[in-house]
Order: sequence, then structure tokens, then C-alpha cells
Amino acid sequence: MENVVLFLHVAAAAVFVGPQLLLFFAVMPATWLIDDERLRRDVTLIISKRFGKIAAFSLLILLITGLYQFYFIVPETVSSDIGNYNFGRIFMLKMALFVVVLGLVLFHIILGKKIGKLVDALVEGEDNSFELADARRKSFIWSAVLLFISFCILALGVLLGNPQFSYVIS
Repeated sequence: MENVVLFLHVAAAAVFVGPQLLLFFAVMPATWLIDDERLRRDVTLIISKRFGKIAAFSLLILLITGLYQFYFIVPETVSSDIGNYNFGRIFMLKMALFVVVLGLVLFHIILGKKIGKLVDALVEGEDNSFELADARRKSFIWSAVLLFISFCILALGVLLGNPQFSYVIS
């Protein structure tokens, strides 16, 4: 069972982070080539909704499998005295970053809705191109931050999975 849970955890992490890379480096920059704002918004909306479903499912699997690992796989000597092991510091940082990722995802959803409203207003004739460009720039920057933190969480997960390091008393 341990191997199945670990596989699901790693697979969910890959499914969450992999599309972030693709969206950040390929898909979203490709949408910049679309001059028609309504079409650009529609394409972005389809992509983001589909990624959102994948991301939400992945985050749920990560939470469930992560909790399972903590309560059923981590040795009781470590989990009962977590503060005295390297595992404790790494685990707490990983969980804090996981909460930050959840917050960034929610923030990004809110920012995406704002961008959608700005595009609708622009299509209707409102001159808000500066505000729209600023919101898109912020979205791209926050996507980069989210991607970076996701990679940090992956690195921390690798450290947690190394018992010669994480199960050492610090």
C-alpha cells in the first residue's frame, strides 16, 4: 500500500506542476499572438478551466496521500517527536508552502476573473488597455511565483523521502 500511495502522491505532483510549466512557457505566450481580444479570452478561459479541474483534483490527491503518508508511513518515533528531527522542519516548511500555493491559486482565479471583466469591457469599447495589460502582467508574475514555489515543494518532498536525512535528530 505504501508504494501505491507514494506513486499517487508523486503522480499528482507531476500532474500539478507539469501543466504549470507548459502553460507558463508555451500556452500563455502563444495566446499573446491572438489579436482578437474576445477570441484570446475564450481560448484562455477554456485552457484555464480545464487546467483548474486537473489542478484541483491533483491538489486533493496530494492532500489525501500526504496525510496518509504522515499518519501511516512516517515512523511513530518521528511523528510523535517531530520537532527533534530534520523531518519536522522540512515538513512544516512544505506544509506552509502548500498553504501558500492554495492561496496563490485562489488569488490567481480572482485575478483571472478580473482580466475577463476587463476584456469584456475592452470589447464593448472601454479604453482600459493599460489596466488590462497590467493585470495580465501581474497574472504572469504570480504564475512564475506559483511555479517556483511548486518546485520548492517538490524539492522538500524529495528531502522528506530520504530517511537518511529526514529521520535524523537535529
